[in-house]
Amino acid sequence: MANATGQILKLLRDAGPASRADLVRATGLSSAGLTKVTAVLVQQGVLDERQLDDHSGLGRPPVQLSLRAGSRHVVGIHLSAGQACVVLSDVLLNVTAQEGFEFDIATPVDALIARTARMTSQLIEASGVPRSRVVGIGVGLPGGVDRTRRINIHSSFTNWTNIPFADLFEDHLGLPVVLEHNATAIALAEAQFGRDRNSARTLHVFMGRGIGAGLAQGVLSTERGAPRGPVEIGHIVLDPEGPACRCGGRGCLETYFSEQPILQRAGLDAVPPEGLIAAAMATDAWPDLYQRFLQALSTAVTLLSPDSVVLGGHLNAAPDRLLTDLRRDLPRRVMQAQRENLTINRTGLDEPVGARGAACVGLEAFFYRSGPGASVGTVRTEPAYVSA
Repeated sequence: MANATGQILKLLRDAGPASRADLVRATGLSSAGLTKVTAVLVQQGVLDERQLDDHSGLGRPPVQLSLRAGSRHVVGIHLSAGQACVVLSDVLLNVTAQEGFEFDIATPVDALIARTARMTSQLIEASGVPRSRVVGIGVGLPGGVDRTRRINIHSSFTNWTNIPFADLFEDHLGLPVVLEHNATAIALAEAQFGRDRNSARTLHVFMGRGIGAGLAQGVLSTERGAPRGPVEIGHIVLDPEGPACRCGGRGCLETYFSEQPILQRAGLDAVPPEGLIAAAMATDAWPDLYQRFLQALSTAVTLLSPDSVVLGGHLNAAPDRLLTDLRRDLPRRVMQAQRENLTINRTGLDEPVGARGAACVGLEAFFYRSGPGASVGTVRTEPAYVSA
């Protein structure tokens, strides 16, 4: 029942409203079985039923089923180097409320989690959404994430190592929590809700203080069980004798093409109003910087075979010329079979992109996998923060 429920919800998310007959054909379920599952979802308020008005055939007009966007909500929490953002999202990734704050990266992680949890509870309460309709929380984190142990592994920007973020947020909020690498979470949101939803694989490349990427399978992919995960594009070695990198290597892409080295090459102390990439493109250093980025990106595309490359962070804010140049130059550096359907675009998600990605991971785990109300994970304590 749970698998059938998740299958139906994903079909309605990805293809839009459909009749029961359409869903029977798409899922392979029996008519009786599908009717039973959808009846429960209608009773729970998750699905809407609507008779088609333009029916011209014999018999009763067919009934279309569609997702009721506001029937359930999920929290998305994005913690990056110095910034926290929390959103409340409906099941179609529409953000209905959001809050955020900046923090010193030297802040003890327990204090950071407690502050974020308080803000989350206040956000839910102020939204008017009953807590019973909040199915869970997705958390996006920098650095490595161990989903099985529900911890972060390490983030060199924040020095968080082996922190049980999922357990700690569950202790504070009394809701189930799932963790994901932040760029991977955004890649999943791009693949499910962005402009490239017809892609088989989406590679999201994000530049902030560093540069990283995430890979996710698209909704129309024929692959089954293909993993999603981080792509360490920033640590592709371009010159083994190059500058020392925070990862312990030398000459990684990040030592040339990330926020601080670009600022240094451009002779700037801070990101200017026109944006980091625009400022770099106005200097003599740009041709070298661009070629290094192109080299690493073409390596990633050759190895991973995405058909959609999505640019985020500073790259999303770059002038159109960057997209024009990449669309001309990147296909020449990858295999012919890979270049045929390759697209390169800015992010198709509205801000806050990182928190939307985290919310998407929460929806995947606690709504679309097996339906609302299914037991996914165990919440071990009553919430510590239930009101403002």
